[in-house]
Amino acid sequence: MKQASLFDNDRSVIPVNPGVAGSQPILGKEQKLFNKLIAQIEALRQSVQQWRDYGSVYQRRYADEIAPLNQQLRDARIAMVGLLDQAMNSRELGKKQRDKVRDIVLGQLSELLGESADAELLRLYEKHSDFPFGDSGDGDFDDIRAMAGEIFGIEIDPEHSAASPEELAELIAEQVDASRQDEPPRANKARKKNAKAAARDASREQAEQGASQSIREIYRKLVSELHPDREQDAEQRARKTELMQQVNQAYEARDLLALLQLQLRIEQIGPDSLAGLAQERLRHYNFVLKEQFQRLQQEQLQLMDPFLLMMGGRMSRGLTTDDVQRAMDADIREMKAALKYLKADLASFRDIRNLKASLRDYRIGQADEDDELDMMLSQLMSQQRRRRR
Repeated sequence: MKQASLFDNDRSVIPVNPGVAGSQPILGKEQKLFNKLIAQIEALRQSVQQWRDYGSVYQRRYADEIAPLNQQLRDARIAMVGLLDQAMNSRELGKKQRDKVRDIVLGQLSELLGESADAELLRLYEKHSDFPFGDSGDGDFDDIRAMAGEIFGIEIDPEHSAASPEELAELIAEQVDASRQDEPPRANKARKKNAKAAARDASREQAEQGASQSIREIYRKLVSELHPDREQDAEQRARKTELMQQVNQAYEARDLLALLQLQLRIEQIGPDSLAGLAQERLRHYNFVLKEQFQRLQQEQLQLMDPFLLMMGGRMSRGLTTDDVQRAMDADIREMKAALKYLKADLASFRDIRNLKASLRDYRIGQADEDDELDMMLSQLMSQQRRRRR
């Protein structure tokens, strides 16, 4: 049997008044809010379920398409490093050309070793570098420390233990949190609650008690009708056992919408009974529904967060699974194009003359010097966003 929805057949919770053709009763504030929350929760539930299901879809696609391309690209880059390493032994390259090749090789090796450790790549890095791997970024780290001081007003010990941009971002985030905790409390926070605030708290506590009581009442009504021990027929007992499991799960989760839907499903209530709820009862229901809506929002954000970070914050809460699919499509196209060009360069650079021609316009350190700073700042801001949650 299909689970009843509070909006089956596109009907409002409030039915058309049968006494006045084409008219509807005037809805009170709480009834309007109740209808709105029901609709929002049902829509958000579908979105949350879509994100839950998409996790496995993404993992399969990553494993089937992106991971193999990543490995092919890595293999091709390692082959390029080997080819350039051999080219540096050629007498056909001048000193400036060898310096350029060395700069390219060290850049590639830094990225490759940053992805995963490899003894042979580490040997090549130490062969061409004046510093052990991981010790050559102190100047960039100094820039980051200065940036942290300007933006967040904190000082990072020059003798910090961070060995990577990620670790330095984490260290800065920790110090920012510590500095905020040390701030003196604001004057308005130190004041005692006034009568209005106390009344608000009392009202919220009363609403919480009323909401809990309302949920218990619905739960008891469902249990009284669905308890399987009272059923003699084996088929009906199995049906009620399954329904009771749903009732218990909904009750434990304070899922008011699911409890109401179960009441509709077994015809314990109808839309008319919901339309005639007292204002006080509606306020209790709305209190629970607001909490339920907020929990669903939080769950959706947690499900979306890995994909938001993966996309570099280019999307906001409006991100959809289709957006992620399109981003993956674009990434795959870019990776395939990069692999194609890399393989072409591998074939071309076997002729030393082609390599020399490609080096003419290359200048040492031509990569954007702000890239690492931008990456560090992005990591730092991500750390702060996660802490604020």
